[in-house]
Amino acid sequence: MADLNELIDKTHFDYEKNEETARQLEERILKVPGMSKQYLPKRQYGQSYKGKDFGLTVQSLIVRGDKPLAAFLGLDLDYWRKKNKEMEEREAYLNAFKEKTEKLKELNQQEKLAREKRILWNQTHGVDHRRY
Repeated sequence: MADLNELIDKTHFDYEKNEETARQLEERILKVPGMSKQYLPKRQYGQSYKGKDFGLTVQSLIVRGDKPLAAFLGLDLDYWRKKNKEMEEREAYLNAFKEKTEKLKELNQQEKLAREKRILWNQTHGVDHRRY
């Protein structure tokens, strides 16, 4: 019977150790910016969270706010990396488009001045006058 008592004590010790680890993990998750206790799923005593246990909101907040924790939980870090890359590419496209628009605006302004000069010349000079 001594072996059974030792096994029970060891199992209880492991169970308590798992619960302490789960509490520490829960505290770290709650430190993520924007996280709330209500977002977390219920867990049984002595069992820790796994990445697949969380909803999309919690996963998103963890990946954005604490990348090492996200990696520990096995969450997909690649989604936000792709999202940031797309945002940077969009920003670069918009900046290039704005620059191109400014160049065209300047060119249009120059053409407008040239047209106004031609109109003024035609109003003040007759057909028989030549422009040199």
